[in-house]
Amino acid sequence: MNKFFFIGLSIAITSFLAANAILMYGEKSVLTKTVYVSEYEQAFASTYTEELQKEAITTPLGSTQIYVQQSDAIEQWLVSEGDIVEAGAELALLNEAESEEQRAVWESERDALEDELAEIRSVLSDLKSARRSQRSSTTERASDRSTTTNEDGDTVELDVNVTLGVEVPQDGSFAAGIAQAEQQLAAVESKLAVVEAQLAQTTSNPALISPVAGVVAKVNGDSEPMNVEIYSHEKVFTSYLSENEWPDIEIGDRVLAHAPGLEQALPATVMKVDQVPAEQSKWLTAYQELEPHNQKNPIAFYEVQFATDEPLLDQLPYGGTANANIVTNEVEDAVALPQPWIYDNDEDNGVVHILSMEGYATDMPVSVEFNAGGKAILADGVEPGTIVLKEENLRDFNSLPAVFMPFPDDQPDFILAKSTNWRHYVEYLLAR
Repeated sequence: MNKFFFIGLSIAITSFLAANAILMYGEKSVLTKTVYVSEYEQAFASTYTEELQKEAITTPLGSTQIYVQQSDAIEQWLVSEGDIVEAGAELALLNEAESEEQRAVWESERDALEDELAEIRSVLSDLKSARRSQRSSTTERASDRSTTTNEDGDTVELDVNVTLGVEVPQDGSFAAGIAQAEQQLAAVESKLAVVEAQLAQTTSNPALISPVAGVVAKVNGDSEPMNVEIYSHEKVFTSYLSENEWPDIEIGDRVLAHAPGLEQALPATVMKVDQVPAEQSKWLTAYQELEPHNQKNPIAFYEVQFATDEPLLDQLPYGGTANANIVTNEVEDAVALPQPWIYDNDEDNGVVHILSMEGYATDMPVSVEFNAGGKAILADGVEPGTIVLKEENLRDFNSLPAVFMPFPDDQPDFILAKSTNWRHYVEYLLAR
């Protein structure tokens, strides 16, 4: 009898203790608890950057093409590829018998370029005027053409001059059309400067003249029209953006460029971001080999150029490879935390656990500016000096508990300790 009594009593006591333990220490317990947190850090403010790494190619800042329409006009070439020329240098001697005819060709080309230049400037002016008045203007549509009224009351066709190849999207966005017109304007002005340089020389001892200083990149004397291409002495780094990368890059963004042969990285600045796809060229072909892209749209490559703070002249060869780190985002006096420390993270917002002044874990909503190097850079939420906790079990409690943590385990610097005089230790102990 006594045996069964004690067995039953033992079971009852054990059940009572177990039930109380569950009620006291279970997840749904309302009793205040203290939780050991082994991983924590004190937040501090610093400057953080988000970077886009790109392969780049060393290219000339500009190139100039000089054309001769008829092969009979050239008597003798005076330069070859790789030669350095100055502005006004003779590139080839012209045949006196053919020089008048070639001069007439240049004059005709000059007149055509001047007409084209005036036409592009007119189109560009109309586009800019129409864009300014777009919000207040009325747009009509007849067949497949749209019109808008500019500030002067003139009607402007939005399907801009087909011969120039400039078309404005019907949604009223003029940026692409203006960018394309400005590119054509620069190209025509460059051609006109070359032709005028040829016409400026005297008719005696006619020669093909270089309008710029630079390096002869190509001499085509075998097929018509014959031409000479001259690279500028100053170089830039050229790369290409995919359509996903393009929105992140702006003119003025900081760049750090690394290239073989340079003792240190060169600071640079984004000087050009094209809005229209790049034409196929040897530079684009080289880039596609260096940095292959698996994208469905084969033409969506947009040229971007970086100019170094100090002119890049003879330090690197044309066509040399480089690595560019483009700073796409930068925040100062921001707090960064390891990404796994942020809970309920939906890319832009989340929650972290911090230590309150009373020693309790507390939830703190945070906003994430961007992620870099495995850390989330916070826009707001956690102030510098705050103790941030990393303990997943804190989320299992109905009310966040009090916490206790280990002392920091930073080891003293041995060299500093060895060099400190014993008197300083005594003074410190006495002062305490």
